[in-house]
Amino acid sequence: MRLNPDYLKTYTPEEIDEMEWGTLETAISLWIQHFELALRTVFVSEKKLSNQILGGILDGAVWLECFVKIADKIMAVFFRFGEGVARSNKEPQKLFKLLDMFDSLEKLKTEFSEIFEGEAGADICTRFRELEKLLVHSSSKVFWEFGLQIEDNSDGFPPPQDGSVPKLVRYAINYLKYLASETYSAPMAKVLLTEKTWKAGILSKPEPEENLLRDAIINIMEALQRNVESKKLRYKDRILPQVFAMNTYWYIYMRTRNTELGKLLGEQYLKMNYKVVAEESAYMYQMQAWKPLVRLLDKEELKRENKSENEDTRALIREKMEGFLKGVSEVSQRHRSGSYTIHDVDLREQIKEATVKLVVPAYIEFLNAYSSALPSKSYVKPEAVHGLFNQIFNGSHGKLKRRDSKHRTRGGTSSSFDVESKDLRRLGSYTSDM
Repeated sequence: MRLNPDYLKTYTPEEIDEMEWGTLETAISLWIQHFELALRTVFVSEKKLSNQILGGILDGAVWLECFVKIADKIMAVFFRFGEGVARSNKEPQKLFKLLDMFDSLEKLKTEFSEIFEGEAGADICTRFRELEKLLVHSSSKVFWEFGLQIEDNSDGFPPPQDGSVPKLVRYAINYLKYLASETYSAPMAKVLLTEKTWKAGILSKPEPEENLLRDAIINIMEALQRNVESKKLRYKDRILPQVFAMNTYWYIYMRTRNTELGKLLGEQYLKMNYKVVAEESAYMYQMQAWKPLVRLLDKEELKRENKSENEDTRALIREKMEGFLKGVSEVSQRHRSGSYTIHDVDLREQIKEATVKLVVPAYIEFLNAYSSALPSKSYVKPEAVHGLFNQIFNGSHGKLKRRDSKHRTRGGTSSSFDVESKDLRRLGSYTSDM
C-alpha cells in the first residue's frame, strides 16, 4: 500500500467541496480501507520491528516513542483528510459516507488505543478521538439540516401539476429507508446517542438508541408531511389537491411498510399518519369529482311532479341528463389529458371500481325511471359509461358516445368491489408493494 495515495493530497474542506461526488465517494471508501490496513497491518508490523531493533536501548524506554513518531507522520495525512470531509459542506448525500467513516473508527477504537499505548501515544489518540467527535457532529448536523430543508420546502419546485408524487417525497423516503437499513441504523443511532450524551452530560439517564433513531426519523417524516400539506394548498383546482394527497400519502405508506423503516416506525404509526390520510383523500376525491354528478340524477325534485309526461318535468329530466353527461365528460377529460394522474396501478383500479359502483347504479336507476321521457339520442347506454371508466382509469383515450353510436367497450372485466362508496375512506389493503 502506498502510504500517501493521491486522494489524500486533497484534504481542505474547500477542496473537498469542489470534488465530484462520485470521486469523493471513492476517496472516502479508500480512506476507510487504507486506514484499517495501516492500523492492523502496517503499524502492527512497524511496532514489532521497532521493539526488536530499539527495545534493548535504555531498557526499552525509547522504542515506543520512536514508533509513535514514525506512525504519527503517516496518521497525520489520514487525519487531515478525515477532518476535511467532516468540515466540508453538509449535503444530505454525505450522511452515509460520514457514517461509514464514524463506524469504521468505532470498530478500530480499541485496537488504536492498544497500538498507540501509554504516554507516548496520548497525542495521537487524542487526535483520533477529535476526528471521531467531528464525525459525530457532522453526521448529526447533516441529518437535522436535511429535515430543515424539507420543512422549508427548499426543493423550490411547485406541486406536480398532475397530482403525482413529488420528487422530494420519493427522495426523502428512499433516503430514510436507506438510513433505517441494517447497515446504517446502528451507526446513526450511536451518533444521536453520543451527541445527546455530550449535550446532556454523562450523568444523564441514557435513552435506548432505537428510540432515539425512531424519534429522529419521525421528526423528518413530520417535516415531510408538512411539506406535502404546504404544496397541497398551492393548487387552484379543487379536485387536484385530493388526487395529490391520495397519491403521495399512499406512496409513503406502500414504500415504507414491510421495510426496516416500517418496522422501526411501527405499522400503527404508518396507518394512522399515511394510510388513513390517503384513504380520506381518496374519499374526498370521490365526493368532489363524482358525487356531484350523481346528485344531478336525484329524483326527489322529479317526484314532486305528477307525471313524467308533463313538459316541465320532461325538460328537467333532459336538463339533468345533459348536465350529468357533460360533467362526466369534463372530469373524464381531466383524467385522459393527464391533469389527474394516479400512477399506482392498484390504487387506480380501486378508485375505478369505487367510481363505477357510485355512478353506474345511479345512472341505471335514473334511466329505468325516465328513459321514456328522453329522446333516444340524448343518453348513452350504462355499459358505455362503465366502459368509459375502464378507459380513463386504464389510461386509454376513449370518448363517451351517445346511444345511437357504435360503442365498443375496451378494458377487462371489473373485479368485485365489496365496499360502498361511502366506505371509500377505508380502502382495502393492497397486497403488492411499490
